[in-house]
Amino acid sequence: MAFKTNSFLFNSDHLDCSIQGSYIAPDDVLSIGCMLLALNVFSAVQDVAVDGLALQVLTQDQLGLGNTIQVVLYKVGCFVGGAGLTHLLVITDWTITFTILAFLYFCTAVWATYLPNKSIIPGACCKQDTKDNICSNNTYSKRERLAYPTKECTGQDYAMKKNTGQDRTTKENTEQDPASALSLHSQGDPQTKQVFSILKEVINTPGTLWLSVYVLLYKMGERGAINNMPLYLLDKGLSKQSLAFWNGTVCQGLSIIGSFYGGIVLLKPNVNNKTMLIKHSTYRLVSVMIQYLVIIFFELFRNFNTSVLHSIGIVSLCSISYSSGVISTASFTLMMTVSRECSVSTQASHYSALASVEVAGKLLFATLAGFIIDYVGMSWTFALLIILCTIPLIVLKAMPEKLCHLKEE
Repeated sequence: MAFKTNSFLFNSDHLDCSIQGSYIAPDDVLSIGCMLLALNVFSAVQDVAVDGLALQVLTQDQLGLGNTIQVVLYKVGCFVGGAGLTHLLVITDWTITFTILAFLYFCTAVWATYLPNKSIIPGACCKQDTKDNICSNNTYSKRERLAYPTKECTGQDYAMKKNTGQDRTTKENTEQDPASALSLHSQGDPQTKQVFSILKEVINTPGTLWLSVYVLLYKMGERGAINNMPLYLLDKGLSKQSLAFWNGTVCQGLSIIGSFYGGIVLLKPNVNNKTMLIKHSTYRLVSVMIQYLVIIFFELFRNFNTSVLHSIGIVSLCSISYSSGVISTASFTLMMTVSRECSVSTQASHYSALASVEVAGKLLFATLAGFIIDYVGMSWTFALLIILCTIPLIVLKAMPEKLCHLKEE
């Protein structure tokens, strides 16, 4: 219920920002910047609510499908919304565009109020394990279910056993040491203790360290190539119309297709995320190597047919976009799989921490790319991108095998 309420609240905040934006003059840079900052803050917090809801309603077997739907529709929304609002701004004006945007946020806020409080997916709330006959109720993490197994598929049994065990432990400690009862109430602010408890569990969850290193690095080289290769081709004579069509429309479409394909693969029984990630990360590495060779050819053979190099560069961009879609879906699914190892109250925090590391990794190199290109040149920058695309492959190879199986044993 909390995730549903948060989704409604932050859609309402988006609505307020959009309404305020409709009254801002287009040349008021400071006000526009504040509005965009507020929109991004609310979007980030809403992402936490949506991811928490997904962790709550999806079973282990449905993580691949759930992440596919989220990633694909997110990309479709960005593509259609961005192009649609830009076109609308051209044919109307600033006030009308932001008023329509506010109306869209109002519709999503109303939609969020009618979301069911429980899972709408068959079998998500109460699914019998075929091997151990253990209830896989998503109200409890896998470690909690192993600690309090039962033949009956009722969440109340878990809660009663768990609470009884905690009460017994507290009672025994109090009987052994009467001062412990007082110490329970004198250890500081309960909310502060809860925050530190959540942070401790997030850090100590099995697989967190491996996955944090991977998600920090896996998009660095890719984002550098996708952001800078189109600009390089434009400098080397590729027309703006061709670049807009291939890099804007075709590459975005291939990214969506790649995400959809990744979700289909993840639906197969006993699929290994590690194998798929290594495979498509290798394809991505080869594409970046090809881009590096295109830059070398442009620098060494100035009389070479530029149209051929333009075509090779565009094909490499298309290949990276497709592989990026597959990798994104598989990586987000792996992140959710590891987050399910936490207790239910910590799962959303754990996933949000991993997502924050992922975003930081993408922004880190994007922020420094311009300085690096100015200092060492484009060819050496792409040599660095090759290294950045190779490191995640090494991390994946070293990652424990059990961490990468999608299906719960």
